[in-house]
Amino acid sequence: MTPEYTIVFPPTMLWANHQRPHHVLTQLARRHPVRCLFNDWTVDEDVHEDGRLIVTKRAFRRRHHAGPLVYYFSIPEKLDYLRRPPFPRPDLLVFELMDLPEEEFAGWKKKLPRALERSDVIRTTHPAITSYLHEHHAASIGDKPIQTSYNGVDLELFDPTIEHPRPAELEGVEKPILGFYGNLDGWIDWELLRRLAELSEYQVVVIGGTEGMAPKIPEALRQSSILWIDKRPVADMPRFLAHFDAALYPFLVNEMTDAVDPLKVWEYFAFGRPVLASGTALVRESPELFDRLDVDDLGAVVRRAIASRNEPAAMARRQDAARARDWGSVADAMHADITAALDRAGTRRNQ
Repeated sequence: MTPEYTIVFPPTMLWANHQRPHHVLTQLARRHPVRCLFNDWTVDEDVHEDGRLIVTKRAFRRRHHAGPLVYYFSIPEKLDYLRRPPFPRPDLLVFELMDLPEEEFAGWKKKLPRALERSDVIRTTHPAITSYLHEHHAASIGDKPIQTSYNGVDLELFDPTIEHPRPAELEGVEKPILGFYGNLDGWIDWELLRRLAELSEYQVVVIGGTEGMAPKIPEALRQSSILWIDKRPVADMPRFLAHFDAALYPFLVNEMTDAVDPLKVWEYFAFGRPVLASGTALVRESPELFDRLDVDDLGAVVRRAIASRNEPAAMARRQDAARARDWGSVADAMHADITAALDRAGTRRNQ
């Protein structure tokens, strides 16, 4: 079948990092007659090619294109790739803003208005981001609707029924593990981690880019009892998560973190793990799913969470929340937005 359209994601992130575009394009290719191209500058040759999903170093090759061309980008500056030959002029621009342009992402502000003006389809991953755009960029948006679609979870990868041997990095750890994995950046609440590390009956484990982020980690914390493990591929995370007694979501609470929908939280829930969390909007809105850490007696909260680790009703509640976050429905929503926009433009290929 001739693809209904070709969608290209420019060089922004690595395929192996399993971030949102990875999952959206995978599900688009599985569920709809479209061709999906993910541009990863680290691959030597085209990989994962099954005619519909292609991870390629050069996503702009015309031989990969069939049907109307859709350009899908998530960072405003990536609009500039359209100026680079040999990329042909796309039929549709889809812009999906995944974080507020604040803090670490404040550099996006300069080119955000142009990205909004040029795009045919505008999407966000959180209602707070949508509200921000309406409040600050109404003129650039015009009468275009903004579609909001939360993140999902890869239930094939984060399958709790698969047994995982204890990773070598955790050998010798005899205390219950309070574990975190992810990027270690300005949104981490280091003081909260310090307080957790002082609970001597537990072992705090942090998996992330600890070498590159060392200057941002307080010296006292680097010398604490925390077990620091450098960044591992996302595909390895189930091996570690299977041996966490409770998972950590230790973010600062501010405007930016109130607008995030972290993939890791839903991965934690897929395993039924209790999640010890700071009081971000996600936590405030779903109190039944989290054990909040913004209290004086951390020890009591952690003990309660650990006690619920294998409690059937609590596990089911968490796993049901994860199963409700289906990447397939996210991809279906994007496909509907794209095909409607192509119909309006008169460029959709008839099947």
